[in-house]
Amino acid sequence: VQVPTTLLAQVDSSVGGKTGINTAQGKNLAGAFHQPSLVIADTALLGTLPRRDFLSGYGEVVKYGLLGDASFFEWLDRSGPAILSQEPEAMAQIVRRSCEMKAEIVRRDETEEGDRALLNLGHTFAHALEAATGYGDRLLHGEAVAVGLGLAFDLSARLGLCAQ
Repeated sequence: VQVPTTLLAQVDSSVGGKTGINTAQGKNLAGAFHQPSLVIADTALLGTLPRRDFLSGYGEVVKYGLLGDASFFEWLDRSGPAILSQEPEAMAQIVRRSCEMKAEIVRRDETEEGDRALLNLGHTFAHALEAATGYGDRLLHGEAVAVGLGLAFDLSARLGLCAQ
């Protein structure tokens, strides 16, 4: 049973059963896939987080909006003030929709052999940045993902793979 206490854990690591630890050679290199029997995500806990930790988790939320749910992305854009003030309805919506999207991708590809690679959007750059900063608190994972998303889209636009 998992009881994730951060936004990052509620929308990302608690879903999909991927467990891992960082090694000197890279991020999440030792681990396994093990689905929890139950996940309890109490969004009221998010109000106890330092602002930086809350915003870090939001990097993963935005990723879900970019993975093919334009209406969710637009809702995130419109709902910025409600999200930043952690209004209960907004918190429930971002956690619910992010988990639905991740669970659907994981259902199609539990052990990361195909579609689950979509969940790595922004993570190639993010993991490189995290390695360069020593996996410490200088750059939190969600912050690295947010920067990685920007870098990935910039590169894609430069390569002509997506519109600016």
